Amino acid sequence: MKVIYSFFIFIFEGLIRVAGLMNPKAREMIVGRKSQIDFIKQLEPKTNKRIWIHAASLGEYEMAIPLIEEISTNLPKSEFIISFFSPSGYKNAKLLSNCTKFYLPFDSVKNAKNWIQEINPDIAIFVKYEFWPNLINACHQNNIPLWYWNFLLRDNHFILKPWASFWQNAIKKSAGFYAQNENTVKLGNSIHLPNIKRLGDIRYLRTQKIQSQLADVPQNIKDFTLGKSTLILGSSWGPEENALLHYLQNHSIHSNQRILIAPHNIGKDHIDTIERLFKPYGVERFSGFNNNINTKILIIDSIGLLSRLYAFCDMAVIGGGFGKGLHNIIEASAAGVPVVFGPNTAKFPEAFDFIEAGIGFQVKTIEELSIVIQNEFNSQKLTSLKARTKTYFETCVPNIEFSVKEMLNLN
Repeated sequence: MKVIYSFFIFIFEGLIRVAGLMNPKAREMIVGRKSQIDFIKQLEPKTNKRIWIHAASLGEYEMAIPLIEEISTNLPKSEFIISFFSPSGYKNAKLLSNCTKFYLPFDSVKNAKNWIQEINPDIAIFVKYEFWPNLINACHQNNIPLWYWNFLLRDNHFILKPWASFWQNAIKKSAGFYAQNENTVKLGNSIHLPNIKRLGDIRYLRTQKIQSQLADVPQNIKDFTLGKSTLILGSSWGPEENALLHYLQNHSIHSNQRILIAPHNIGKDHIDTIERLFKPYGVERFSGFNNNINTKILIIDSIGLLSRLYAFCDMAVIGGGFGKGLHNIIEASAAGVPVVFGPNTAKFPEAFDFIEAGIGFQVKTIEELSIVIQNEFNSQKLTSLKARTKTYFETCVPNIEFSVKEMLNLN
């Protein structure tokens, strides 16, 4: 299997190179990796503990931020090498001051050996689920403890299959696994992963920290929602926006209600479409908003605000559930905001947990979504529902202090 895997990596890299002739993302993957070779060689010899954290993309890096902060508290002079597989993570991650970023090299034996020699980490940490056998083996051969952070397995994950023993044998060389949930612990035990324990979902901790950073939310948004019962469409797509339209065609926006629409796609054509759909209901774009008292619906036509907007809202309709997969519902719950979402949630265990806790509402059609908005979007129900959401969220925030000390061997 090792020979077959190495051949696969060789072919995979070749296909990415070919795709790079036409695909900008593939081209960035190749050019970025090539251009960083000299940069890696210029790394200063380490004088303090160096931690390598691999995050496949931006979302995984966000899960690593509380870890980086906690390690830095314990070891203030530590330095971090952050690797990304995808251009989206590499380009968009806002690194902390003690971090340096690179593209992860393709997982050949030669690349893995060179990578470990060049960055010379004391600890390696893979976020969520990244299984690169040659890199894992290189860590093991150089006595570098490898940990998995916010580790997640689902019942149908490939690594649980009998034919995946090659990958299983590699990750069994890890020092330990901090799992998101009990099901992951159970599945990890079924293939005899060492030192696997439930820590909880780090996204709860990350979003808790974000909710404490609200000072830079524009004042006109705060004024727009002040004293109003506010519904937000977070990372919405057409189905969620059409459901809201269906609701408004049958119900008026009361004087004490406001609506925010924060679409996933903020391209001009989509923003124009939203503005046209909701024109009869008092809609305006945030980019041109000047506290017009007649505005009842505000389109958030910029990025970077959504996670903090929930703090000024009372109910959230989260997009993606009618498409490829649900967007982040944990961000809303951090602000004590109950959520509504579509049916495609199989890969998102938090959706099931929210439904069980009575703070999440799953619908199959936009008509059902419209009805839930009608039934739940009133102040009498929302007061108790928000309190229950906040209480539930607080029980989900993990304490990572012990885990970090274990990884750093400080216990």
